[in-house]
Amino acid sequence: MKNKFIPIIIIVIAIIIMIIAIISFNILSNNSENTNKKTSTQLEVENVYITLNKEVSKEENSQVIITVYASTEAENGIKEIILPNGRSFSGDTTTYTVAQNGTYEFKAISNNGVTATKQIEVTEIVEASAINPYIPEGFSVVEDSIEDGFVIEDVYENQYVWIPAENGKLTRDTATDTNYEDTDSTASALVNSVSKYYGFYLGRYEASQCEIDGNIAVACMSGKNPWTNITYLDAVEYASRMGEAFEYKDCHTALINSYAWDTALKWINKSYTNFSSNTNYGNYSGTIYPTGYTESDNVKNICDLAGNVREWTTEIYKGTTTGSSSSSSKNKQNDIIQRVVRGGGANLSRTPASHIYYPENLADNYWGFRVILYK
Repeated sequence: MKNKFIPIIIIVIAIIIMIIAIISFNILSNNSENTNKKTSTQLEVENVYITLNKEVSKEENSQVIITVYASTEAENGIKEIILPNGRSFSGDTTTYTVAQNGTYEFKAISNNGVTATKQIEVTEIVEASAINPYIPEGFSVVEDSIEDGFVIEDVYENQYVWIPAENGKLTRDTATDTNYEDTDSTASALVNSVSKYYGFYLGRYEASQCEIDGNIAVACMSGKNPWTNITYLDAVEYASRMGEAFEYKDCHTALINSYAWDTALKWINKSYTNFSSNTNYGNYSGTIYPTGYTESDNVKNICDLAGNVREWTTEIYKGTTTGSSSSSSKNKQNDIIQRVVRGGGANLSRTPASHIYYPENLADNYWGFRVILYK
């Protein structure tokens, strides 16, 4: 009897095993399908977007600020932004400043490793040239004609006139004369600046005194009495500190040098024939007037280059001193540096181009100075 039921038991066991196998297979298949779906979701490429917004900076189109915004559909967000210079910025917003026109590429990377790139073309920057003066921050334009004299003014009413240099080079009439040299650091700085910006600013008026926060400072304002009876040593110091006194942010001031003086005269001569070599324009009356008073000596919006007071420059005279006074010879013997004074004064009829030299520690009631401004 037992033997009779053995085959039936075997068949039942086999059926049970088959059912278990089928159920197990279905479970494994479902698990595998679910696993594949989950993996597919994790590896799904999420979209990354970059939005670029250009903003022209405050420096009168000399720079452009590109504001970069990056976003993604991925929940874990943006990891970093790669700037055109190769530097990375953590986060989804940053800025990038450019000083030249061109095409710039940005890359955004999400935290799941997806990247996106976008290029932006900058064309707003106006290239520097002699007929496109830069405007220092905080200044406004008073006269906008390059030909007649482009004038800017700070908030204190100091005024400066643009002196263009078409080829980016300055003129110096004594460059080949070994008796003269101009190696002052501000002269070198001006040469470098003009090679980049094709011009500089000359004080419209002779230097005068003013008071800023209880301190004496040099000014370049209309109708002021010129600052006279000042040594070269004091004039160069006050001129260099003028920008600090008036809180200029992106430009420098200095005492006028031989490069600036001769370049200005060369430019004026194009419109006023032989201005630099005659005495038809300046104040030689014997009385010093407030700067800007003499109408005939207002050329290209620049006042009193010919007369009123003679002006210190940074140029040095190295030759043998043959001054009219014994003190000049004595100072030379004691190695006192001789600085060049340019132009004529109310008490001395000399041309704007004239040179005369005096000890840098000497002062006179008819000597003054003028400042320059450059980037």
